[in-house]
Amino acid sequence: MIEKARLEDCDEIYDLMCILENQKLDYDHFKQTYHQGINSNDVIYLVYRQDKILGFLSFQIHRYLHHNQDTGEIVELVVLPESRGQRIGEQLLQAIEAKANELRLEQIELSTSTYRKQAHHFYEQNDYEMLHYNYTKNL
Repeated sequence: MIEKARLEDCDEIYDLMCILENQKLDYDHFKQTYHQGINSNDVIYLVYRQDKILGFLSFQIHRYLHHNQDTGEIVELVVLPESRGQRIGEQLLQAIEAKANELRLEQIELSTSTYRKQAHHFYEQNDYEMLHYNYTKNL
């Protein structure tokens, strides 16, 4: 079942983020950021829950000068490795797309690392197009 994440989901979602990034993240920073997101009107956290959380999606609403309406960005999407192939990611995408339509957002954007070829295929199968380049610079 897909539902909004709760404050008490913090530790399970932290574990999912570590899987997504393939490293242990700074827990204190994660917890502070998660709590801010839970309390923000511009952030939506969705979970796919059975007995435990099997998937997570975070979404940020943006107000850009170069758009005619607000936009949304899928910031993180992760499914437990042993639960992949069960359409959990697709259901999370559909849920956030419905919410974005309800909010009358202009579009949804997302970024994914160049090496995540399976993720590219997944997004393309779900009608996302690569229309931008995303550049980063480590500081």
